[in-house]
Amino acid sequence: MVGLKFLSLATATIFLLDTNGANAAGSAADTYTAKRVDCSASMNEARKLVGFAEFTEGQTAEEKLPIDPVSKTAGATGTTYIESVCSALKAVRRDTEFLNSQLPCALDGTYAYAVQEGTDADCEAAVDHWKAALSNFKSLPPQYTEDTELYKDPQNVSFISLFNPKENPKVDCAYFTCPAKENKPKQQSTDVVGGTGDNGEKDPNADEGDGDDEEEPETGEGSETTTDKEVKALLCITTPNALTQGAAPYTQAQWDQITAGLNKNAAHALPISLGFAVAAVGVLLL
Repeated sequence: MVGLKFLSLATATIFLLDTNGANAAGSAADTYTAKRVDCSASMNEARKLVGFAEFTEGQTAEEKLPIDPVSKTAGATGTTYIESVCSALKAVRRDTEFLNSQLPCALDGTYAYAVQEGTDADCEAAVDHWKAALSNFKSLPPQYTEDTELYKDPQNVSFISLFNPKENPKVDCAYFTCPAKENKPKQQSTDVVGGTGDNGEKDPNADEGDGDDEEEPETGEGSETTTDKEVKALLCITTPNALTQGAAPYTQAQWDQITAGLNKNAAHALPISLGFAVAAVGVLLL
């Protein structure tokens, strides 16, 4: 993966433990790690631009990602939580609903995360990318529903997590390292007589001939051991939850405050960039 990329966000208030994802990780679970990271300084610099109150670090179990070995939230230990996050990050599907089904705890907050490559998290790079989502909003963000297209874009939800308008906002972040591992194919039983799969039902793809000719079972793609890619990601939760079903995340006054602050900052940054460009051209012409 090149540069800063984003995957799905966990935005729902209830998360279910995906036992299939946990089993798939197998023995690699003990190699998955998560290190708590303080990104409040970078996030608060962005919030100052729009006049929002600063984040403070989450302190209670309801405000912190349950990554500690002794933590246990909604039946998930720190190990199973980290494993589930890594399974979700490595999954083929990249939509919010899928990640929701992977995370095992019921933290009521708004999530933002970024897949990165470094040994350590780059909070500033993540914040810059989240701020850039402003251009995706053409007007006041609409009422939140899981089916609203705008909220299916992870960068947009990250933007709202960053500019969480709730009182006394808290933030907690962690950097997840999910090394590459081998994925071995599942063993499937075959029934030559009945043509059944592993669930005992008749295989619809089974050959319904007269039974005189028996063919060797074909080797499909699923019979090969594959190795997935390493994934590293910064995951943050801000509380209280900024996204409530059926409600808009901002009032018009709050949204005007955000757009005015970010646009003003962008306008101030532009002349500086142009100044460097002019200087560079001048040097080339000497």
